[in-house]
Amino acid sequence: MRWLARLRMRVEMLFRRNRAADRLDDELRFHLEQQISENVAAGMSADEARHAALRAFGNPAALRDQACETWSWNGVERVLQDIRFATRQIVRAPGFAVIAILTLGLGIGANTAVFTLTHALLLQTLPVRDPGELVRLAIDMTAVNKNRHDVPLNLPMVEAIQKQSRSLYDVFAWCVYDFPFKDGSVNGGIHGAILSGNAFDSLGVRPAAGRLLTPADDQTGGGPDGLAAVISYRIWVSRYHADTSVVGRHVIVTDHQATIVGVAPQGFEGVIAAEHPDIYLPLEFQGMLYGESSKYDTGRLWLDTFARLNPGVSRGQAAAEMNALFPKILDAAVPLGIRHMPEVEKARLEVKPARTGWSRLRSTYTEPLLLLQLMVGAVLLICCANLSGLFLARASARRQEFAIRGALGAGRLRLMRQLFVECLMLALPGGLLGVGLAWASGPWILHMLGNAEAEQAISMRPNPTVLCVTVACAVFCAVLFGMAPAWTASHINVEMALRSSNPRTSAGSAGLRNFFVPFQVALSLTLVVVAALLGTTVARLLTEQSGYRTENVIFALTDFLRVPQKGEALVSLYRRMAERIEERPGVEQASVSAISPFLGWRWSNEFVAVDNPKHAAPVEAMENIITAHYFSALGVPILTGRDLDNSDADRNSCILSQAAAQLYFPHTSALGKTLRSVIRQPRTGQPDTFHDYQIVGIARDTKYDSLRESPPPIVYLPLAAGENGQTNGGSNLFFVIHARSVAAAMSAYKDTLHEMAPSSPDIPPVVFSESFRDSVARERLLSVLSGFFALLGLLLSGIGIYGLLAWNVTRRTTEIGVRMALGATRLKVFALVLRQVAGLLAIGVLAGGFGAFFAARSIRSFLFEVQLGNPWVFVLSALTLVFVGLVAATLPARRAVSIDPMQALRTE
Repeated sequence: MRWLARLRMRVEMLFRRNRAADRLDDELRFHLEQQISENVAAGMSADEARHAALRAFGNPAALRDQACETWSWNGVERVLQDIRFATRQIVRAPGFAVIAILTLGLGIGANTAVFTLTHALLLQTLPVRDPGELVRLAIDMTAVNKNRHDVPLNLPMVEAIQKQSRSLYDVFAWCVYDFPFKDGSVNGGIHGAILSGNAFDSLGVRPAAGRLLTPADDQTGGGPDGLAAVISYRIWVSRYHADTSVVGRHVIVTDHQATIVGVAPQGFEGVIAAEHPDIYLPLEFQGMLYGESSKYDTGRLWLDTFARLNPGVSRGQAAAEMNALFPKILDAAVPLGIRHMPEVEKARLEVKPARTGWSRLRSTYTEPLLLLQLMVGAVLLICCANLSGLFLARASARRQEFAIRGALGAGRLRLMRQLFVECLMLALPGGLLGVGLAWASGPWILHMLGNAEAEQAISMRPNPTVLCVTVACAVFCAVLFGMAPAWTASHINVEMALRSSNPRTSAGSAGLRNFFVPFQVALSLTLVVVAALLGTTVARLLTEQSGYRTENVIFALTDFLRVPQKGEALVSLYRRMAERIEERPGVEQASVSAISPFLGWRWSNEFVAVDNPKHAAPVEAMENIITAHYFSALGVPILTGRDLDNSDADRNSCILSQAAAQLYFPHTSALGKTLRSVIRQPRTGQPDTFHDYQIVGIARDTKYDSLRESPPPIVYLPLAAGENGQTNGGSNLFFVIHARSVAAAMSAYKDTLHEMAPSSPDIPPVVFSESFRDSVARERLLSVLSGFFALLGLLLSGIGIYGLLAWNVTRRTTEIGVRMALGATRLKVFALVLRQVAGLLAIGVLAGGFGAFFAARSIRSFLFEVQLGNPWVFVLSALTLVFVGLVAATLPARRAVSIDPMQALRTE
């Protein structure tokens, strides 16, 4: 155990050096006295024995120093000395330390906040077995339609891949759902997912209680426990208080009794990022809800599909196999009428990595987050340049200190290390402050995503990965802004510095400081221009005419699949409920609609203009099913003709938007003409059913999916009975309610629902004004954060300019005093100071203009109706930056003109 004794000695020398030194003195004294005793025993006198022992033994003080050196960690001790010295330097200048820490806190905090969101949405690895083996299968139709990427599969495709693939195994499907949920007194909605029975086995997760779903549960009619359900760890703790007796409990999910068979493991949130299912049900539940045939509906692509790569198989090999199999899979799993559509013919089956899962939000926010990451990187560079300038000024003021230390033997590396330690002592608290700011701003950033589910599912708490990146960022900043001051301090001319009567008169670092200001100005101008372009885009989008009234309007989604009324009775129920809602206090208009704007849902159908023989071929247009007062509820004027009414006489009437009227009846009036709906036979793709509608009105164009798009052609058809006891718009229609206030609309809908359809789940309505604003959530996130980063860049640039001029005024105090003594007026001195900042601003604006031009071109895909070369954006941004720079220069300039020449000369 000799090594343990040595380690104990080294630790004691490090933390209890005085005590260890006393022990060494005692030990040396003992050995010296022992030698003296031996010499006396050999016949020497006491003095001779002592002198002989000292000659043989050596100098005790030197021996003690050698022993301490041997048993010490010299490098660690020197670093500790540097830390103690740096702490004293920081305590002596608390104002400087506070400014540096706040500057770093803002810069690192912005980086940490953006990276936390980026990590949660794009980079966080799934907590499953061997996540690197996971892949996701998706259809790419971008060869014909650039927006049709990451298209899901249907169940026949999934089963075909399971049977035919040799490169993949454990193929499973996943689909996120919202369910009506009832458990005792709890009656509401729950976010969940239906999945293949082998999904949990494929992922390799283990239950926190009970068991997970198995293939036996995914059978027709359910498994051994009937309809099996697994709940999330979160709901198990929050609602059931982690009680294991919840296993075996019966709950009602969409009017079906389900048995809770287990609890998902802690931290497992499924394979769809930004979603947090609280209940997992087998894929068979789809058949229970809508009939067994709905699972195998070949005309619907609805299943996100995942699999594992077989050992030794690369993703490229799996992709090659899938593309070889895909045509045969399409032949068997897609209706003939769809199979030969151009976008299906040219479609490819992609095999994508899935170690981080997948989310539809990624396609929306990947590029914006990368742009924001670049912008916060620019902010961090501005912070470092700013602090480099401050540290250079501080190093200039400490020239004599560094010269004395150099004269006493301190090497260049020792001086550089000392300054790096000081920088690190400020960077680490700045990083800690940045983590706190990022944590505090997290909920606000999530809210700007415009996705309520993601807002609840994504955690902005810094995890170990984020903390490691933050620490690395702090260390990088310390090295970056400490490099120039450390180099300057280590290359001071000792003799010249010791002879100088004023340590601030050196201009050795002036060139570096003069470089940092234009650098900050150039980056800040780039940020301001980008923020101005993005802000203009949001302003244009929000003022863009969507065609709708958005204030005090709600869309209330219904689930009438299980109400007793079917067919015509269901149509009558919708109509009577709309009329009853209109009778409620505060309600202006109420109607029914199959789809609602800006929620990502769209129906299309083929129509033929019967009265226009030149356009006899079917042409696809968007379709919506409505009842009376739909247009008045949304403030959409009917330009010619009339609105639909709810009478049987209007069953064969329709209304066209302006774009649809121009599409089917160009250069002629569509009013009173006949439009034929063409319904194709799914298997053959041939026309199977026709329905003629008389056009009774033309409504103003409206936008639907996005404010960026042109208004699509829309055909509005009346609500009528459809197949399988449903309406022609299904059993999940929207009530569109316009009232004097949102609260009045909500209350009217809930009261009517509970009165006329009490068995239906109460799904929270969507406030139209909020969904309208959320339709530009991506642009709003970019605009707000880029604006904040631009303001931060302006602030830091102003601080940098102020610091440079204040230092220059101090350095040139004698020169200014001489000038004023020789007759220079205060105005000339003021101009002298401002002349320097004007030149630096001109250089920075020129360089920033080039950077801003290329930055503007790189963000063109985010812009809307904004000219990249708009000179006003660049000119106003440059003027804003120049104004900030001149304001920052005013205080040092005023200080310069207040210098007393006699006092300045006397000081020199």
